Amino acid sequence: MNKQQKHLIIAVIVGALIYFLLPEANGLTKQGISMLAVFIPTIYLWLTCGTGWTSLFSVTMAVLLNAAAGGSAYGTLWGNIVGAAVIPFLMVATVLEESGAFEWIVKWIISRKFIHGKPTLFMIMFTLAMIIISIFTAPQVVSVLFFRLLSDVTTSIGYTKEDKFYKSQGLLIGWISQLCDATLIWGRPYILTMVAIVAALGFENFTAMTYFKFAFLFLVFAVIVAVLMVKLWMKPDVSKFESFDDAAMREELKKNPISKRGKIALGGMAIILLCYIMASLEFLGPVASYFSGITIAASVTLVCALLCVITVDGKPVMDLNKSASKVPWGMIVFLGAIMFYAGAIGGDQYGITACLQSILGPVVAQLPVMVTIVIGLIVASLATNFCSNTVSGVIICSSCIPALMSVPGISQAQVMGFACAVIAICGTAICTLSACPLMGIVYSDIGIEYKGTAKYSVALCAIMILICAFILIPASSVLFAGMV
Repeated sequence: MNKQQKHLIIAVIVGALIYFLLPEANGLTKQGISMLAVFIPTIYLWLTCGTGWTSLFSVTMAVLLNAAAGGSAYGTLWGNIVGAAVIPFLMVATVLEESGAFEWIVKWIISRKFIHGKPTLFMIMFTLAMIIISIFTAPQVVSVLFFRLLSDVTTSIGYTKEDKFYKSQGLLIGWISQLCDATLIWGRPYILTMVAIVAALGFENFTAMTYFKFAFLFLVFAVIVAVLMVKLWMKPDVSKFESFDDAAMREELKKNPISKRGKIALGGMAIILLCYIMASLEFLGPVASYFSGITIAASVTLVCALLCVITVDGKPVMDLNKSASKVPWGMIVFLGAIMFYAGAIGGDQYGITACLQSILGPVVAQLPVMVTIVIGLIVASLATNFCSNTVSGVIICSSCIPALMSVPGISQAQVMGFACAVIAICGTAICTLSACPLMGIVYSDIGIEYKGTAKYSVALCAIMILICAFILIPASSVLFAGMV
């Protein structure tokens, strides 16, 4: 018997105990007990066996136990709107990556004349380039690209991978790439699923653009803190930076312009982002309503289809089968399962939210609101650095939000701010080797050594918890005024 089989048996036993022993009390219904008998063991399986086959198994068990109707369950698993947007978005991003468009844009940004001989400006522009590229693609792609460029720059100016210059910039790559994955909303499965979870917990009008109001400020603060930590705390030696030949890089870009295929794919991605932005500009009235109504999935799918029709040198810009084969389908299944549970956790027929409010509300009410918020964010940060970002976010949001909503002394806007903070904090998994898939690249042969980096990453997380608790969440009363 292998480890996965053992974990599955344990999960089944836990589910059976919940199903037969958990009473209908504090608002929890029989159907809610059935859902918990599946959901709680599912979290265990996600932590121990991954999120692919376990998601398929989980949703099926929910159907078999009559916790959910089969049609709606599988319709959500395979046909949710988030998956409909994410799949073609990832396919378009694949074309951009393969065309070399990303690398060309980055080199253009870091080779501006005003950077010459100014290492701090180089670091700022290097960071800006990461943020821009992160809008279009996954953090793993961003990190591989930037480590390759950093290695070239480091070697050209006389440093090695053992020098603090390389290590500090490499750590910045890990931080910024992951921070962008936690805050930039476009095509982000993690963010879109967490938005669905929060919306199901009582904030029906909570959208990705709502979260972005908070996330943008979180990213700005985090980037400023990260850059200052590198410059003032790590203090890398930059005495050799005068040797950086930005002119040679500019000349290279002139000789090797971005390909026609890359330009067309960039144009398609620009259309996708424009449609996303138009949907969020409420002052546009019917125009915004139209784009909001068709959803981002429409524009992404249209661009994806057109790239398969438009040809360059007799070949389509996008090979549908090739691009589809590179979609991480295990992640898509996990995304569908999360969307399924998002509707279950807050459903009145289950009574799970009412039960949590009944049990946790009195406990939370005895603590100062700020203490509850800080504890919640600390737990979120600890959890996400040792297990799945999404699982951590689901657990913290599902348990804390219902409790906070039943406590006097905190506005609904601030509860929404707390939810945003949890999403951002759980996305900032940067402190351990196993914190997230990205860290496996950052702390590898192409990246940097893990030894000596943890203290900086932990400090960044701690500072962001404090900024969320004492600046951003209190400011949510203004950010989300009129929404709740």
